[in-house]
Amino acid sequence: MQGGRTFIDQMGRMYRFKEPEPLSEPPSNLMVARISRPWKAYLRMLGTVIPAFFLMYVLLFLVMGMVYLEPIAVFLSGLCSAPLIALIFRLHRPSLVHVRLLTPDEGGSQAHALPEGGSLRTPMRTRMSRYLVRDDSVLDLPPTRQLWLLFGLVVSVLVGLLLLILQDYQEGLADFGIIMFLLLAIPTWIVGFSLPVLAWWGTSDRLLGIPTRRRDAEAWLMAGMASAFPAFMFNSLIAPEIIPFESDHWAFEFSLLAVGAPLCEEIFKAMAVALFLPYIKGPKHGFQVGFTVGLGFALIENFQYIGVSVLGGPFAASFTILVRGIGSIPGHAVWTAVSGTAIGWMATDKELKARLSWKAKSMAISAIDIAEGVGIDTDGDGDLSGFDGSRPTLEEAISQASQEEGEDGQPWVIIGKDSNHPKGSEFGSKEFNLTYDNNPVMRASTGIKTPKSVSAAVTLSIAGHAFWNGSSFLSYYLPDAYGMGGSTAVAIQFSWIVFLVSSVLLIARGLIKGVNSLE
Repeated sequence: MQGGRTFIDQMGRMYRFKEPEPLSEPPSNLMVARISRPWKAYLRMLGTVIPAFFLMYVLLFLVMGMVYLEPIAVFLSGLCSAPLIALIFRLHRPSLVHVRLLTPDEGGSQAHALPEGGSLRTPMRTRMSRYLVRDDSVLDLPPTRQLWLLFGLVVSVLVGLLLLILQDYQEGLADFGIIMFLLLAIPTWIVGFSLPVLAWWGTSDRLLGIPTRRRDAEAWLMAGMASAFPAFMFNSLIAPEIIPFESDHWAFEFSLLAVGAPLCEEIFKAMAVALFLPYIKGPKHGFQVGFTVGLGFALIENFQYIGVSVLGGPFAASFTILVRGIGSIPGHAVWTAVSGTAIGWMATDKELKARLSWKAKSMAISAIDIAEGVGIDTDGDGDLSGFDGSRPTLEEAISQASQEEGEDGQPWVIIGKDSNHPKGSEFGSKEFNLTYDNNPVMRASTGIKTPKSVSAAVTLSIAGHAFWNGSSFLSYYLPDAYGMGGSTAVAIQFSWIVFLVSSVLLIARGLIKGVNSLE
């Protein structure tokens, strides 16, 4: 018997079991998306940042143990880091979709064996093709209006509790306010450090109008989180040693905040954006990647800042959540977006991009070959033969890149909920083709233009970050140094914070207008 396994029962009857169709390489134009789950991205974000934050401190102790030759610290840090890393990789393992495509074929069959058991029958003769395709679902975040309303509700609750606490203790309202704050402390902390990031993520995604794969956007966010690790190491171990002031001198803290932190943080964030250079399509796309990387960095940073502020009571929590939610978070995103735009301009060099893309793919193929060589089915094709796809040479990659259209050759956007089906959509027997309604983003004629040079852009981002940190510190230090009264000092500090937050928001608006005007 041909074409499958045979089985003979006790009566001598012979049965044939057809083998499932083997997996094959999917067509290059096949894309698969799943049902939209807007809040799933938020839950995955929370599930990533919490172990990532603790991993950052574990790695700090690991490095310190290696520097000071403490083997016990190295061993314990390595032991603690393993489950945290495993959890992060578990959350972000590649999402594969098993696609079964049946096409009419006179030489086919009406019954097709399934790998999980059983069979699939068709009313006509068909040919089955099976693919493992990565999930291409588009990033779909909750409506930004809902997110900002929820953020405003959290701040309003904190302010209300503060007013209750400030009431006359004889009314019994103060104790009630304190108890409610203690009960809401952890939920406030979680919502306070994460929800503004999600809101700005959704706002930028809507204003830029670039449909993005969820897995790509999450990769950018994780890269921003990862960039916080070396920045934290530099600020904790290196910067204090090279600052030429005593640790108890005001100039020490000023130098650390206004020089050390902006310098290392913006450089490491720009390096995180540069990791995606082979996949960045242009300056607008680079802006989007940089903005998301900055949000990932702010997510890690706010985890600590807002957590500490909650310990200080409702006033400190509400003030910190408000300032960092509408000022510091977009600040990190905007400064990194400036660097990302310049990196996007670099990506327009097709030959350079082809070389980098080929190198990145070659390294990925080598990693798959090594992993499958030790028994890990990395690509999910059911065998351990290594990478089964094409292995183009560098010359072939450069030649192919020179023939491809530019990034604006065939723009695409997702149709709205009120539409029925995409116009011109077609599902044929030979290839898959999906065309979306042409609803391009309105291009602004004005806006802020950023440098095309990467070095100039990074320098500009460092300067913006340094001005925020340095002037914020001076607004707290100078009133106290000159003996100003409490009310005067608070007025100066509050006024300057309002100025900084307003400036960041205006700059963010101008930059988005400027990048949307790019062809």
